Amino acid sequence: MTKRLSSKYSVCKKLKSPYKNLWGIKKKDFCRSVTTKKRKRLTPFSRLLNIKQSLKFFYSNINENSFKRFIKFSIKSPSKTIDKLCSIIETRVDTIIYRSCLVKSFQEARQLINHGFVYINGFPASYPDKKVNKSDIVTIKFKFFDKDIFLKTLLSRSIPNHLELDLTNFSIVLLWDSNFKNTYYPIKEKYTDISRYYK
Repeated sequence: MTKRLSSKYSVCKKLKSPYKNLWGIKKKDFCRSVTTKKRKRLTPFSRLLNIKQSLKFFYSNINENSFKRFIKFSIKSPSKTIDKLCSIIETRVDTIIYRSCLVKSFQEARQLINHGFVYINGFPASYPDKKVNKSDIVTIKFKFFDKDIFLKTLLSRSIPNHLELDLTNFSIVLLWDSNFKNTYYPIKEKYTDISRYYK
């Protein structure tokens, strides 16, 4: 199983803007090291880097090489770059589990996958970046499920329209590919400029 060596909230301090929290978690809104950051004037390159980093850090299970590959593939696509990028990342099995509000973080989704609790169409999902196709059924074999935690998570963020959740069997169905307009990000950045960083 992969191990995260640093705190996931420390990535907020790497960004140049005074963000409270990348994932919009209220409990971590008042981190001293995050909220006391002073706003600095950004160069054009720093602004593009900040846009790229904030999106990559949001999907905390994606490394730099994979993210770069996704963007270069999206640039070559006939559709909009940001829409194609969202459709690629939002069909990863760890992202689908996170968006379903059954887990609190991407790290928790990755842990469930690595321990063999996640199945796609009856077959175990072996790694977090496994692609889920339309009409595929993602099932989670929960040993312990806390309904109160699920309701609190559901209040902090809603389940997107392209997913259908069945709480009886803990299954998720991908109905269609997502796009940027229908994808929720707590931090509002001009993500449409992300392709300019790699040009």
